[in-house]
Amino acid sequence: MNKRVVLDLVTYNYLDRPIFDVYLNKVDIGGGNAYGGSGIITGVAIPLGPQVLTWRLDGPKGTPRNGETVTLKNALVLTAEQIPVDARYIGVHIYPDETAEVTFSEYFPDTTPRGDELIAKGRARHGG
Repeated sequence: MNKRVVLDLVTYNYLDRPIFDVYLNKVDIGGGNAYGGSGIITGVAIPLGPQVLTWRLDGPKGTPRNGETVTLKNALVLTAEQIPVDARYIGVHIYPDETAEVTFSEYFPDTTPRGDELIAKGRARHGG
């Protein structure tokens, strides 16, 4: 039985501020602009089981909590059964309530429905 999976990884940040130093199980997986993605990191070995995800908050000078490290609040557990056979990508989706979820796809992963709602609200707030 495989104890890990190797996939290409895309991070999505649905916060209204940038994040950096995003780590999945102590492996740097990048960062992300406000309401944005980070690009692709190829060949990330991810162990099955409970995941540890952290990120640091960024933003303009004086923004509350700048530089603070956030640790995922919800349980994120990967099992072999949840990973489709044709999966080549994993999307790591980070939300403003300090929770996250993962998605799997054969091709570049899409944003999530929850993420789309947050992006739309952010655009409305900022006149976009």
